[in-house]
Amino acid sequence: MYKVLVATLIMIGLVGCAEIQKMTHEKEIEGNLVACPANNTSIGDVPSCGKVWKLGWGYAELKDNGNIEAEVKGLVLNDASTGAANGTPDGVDGVAAAVICHTPSGAAVAAQTDVVALSKEGDAKVKAHVNLPSCIAPVIVLRERYEGKVGGWLAATGM
Repeated sequence: MYKVLVATLIMIGLVGCAEIQKMTHEKEIEGNLVACPANNTSIGDVPSCGKVWKLGWGYAELKDNGNIEAEVKGLVLNDASTGAANGTPDGVDGVAAAVICHTPSGAAVAAQTDVVALSKEGDAKVKAHVNLPSCIAPVIVLRERYEGKVGGWLAATGM
């Protein structure tokens, strides 16, 4: 009887530990995205945007298995110095989601998705898989594609 009781308690403990691990490790990071304020704040090795942006709504999620999703609505310029382009993406035609990881030597892009289209209203949805190395304190950033080149960040988690 004692052996059965001990075996049962061990099984309950293992199942409980597995469930706790599943709950705590299912998502590596998730959160709302915040628009770039153009204050020269680089995130790791990704430079800041050049102008002030605003965001109607944005969310990003990275799972431990490397699946990444990000969605933005209304990611547009909020900078009067841009004239008629204010309130539009002004030539930014796409975004890529990048995962920035912190290491003892600094923070840098550890993985990045392909670029997806950014609509004229500033809407985009990224759904991809990235190969992510072990990562400390990851941050997800949406990087602009402007004139065919991926550049600075327009929105980020953890800001």
